[in-house]
Amino acid sequence: MCRCGAGSSRNSTSDGGSGGTGGGADAGDNSNGSANTGGGGGAALTEGGTGGNGGSGVVIMKIPDTITATFSAGVTSSTSTSGGFKVITVTATSSTS
Repeated sequence: MCRCGAGSSRNSTSDGGSGGTGGGADAGDNSNGSANTGGGGGAALTEGGTGGNGGSGVVIMKIPDTITATFSAGVTSSTSTSGGFKVITVTATSSTS
């Protein structure tokens, strides 16, 4: 549930999209998932091989362009506007935000 904007009484829920693609299998060890996709790392191909790390996540919000979203320090975000909506993409936060 997301509550956006001061005094807003709108609550919005929706199903999330699918995660990004994980790293593919190769000889024994494997690759990491892509950054900012939420994709998983590739599995180890052989016993004793090393699986890849999962990719970092991403949060995407779509809100009316009349609403202002603010974030605490340490949050990396970008905003685009289209068709009366703002699309906000959050790709990183600091460990203290």
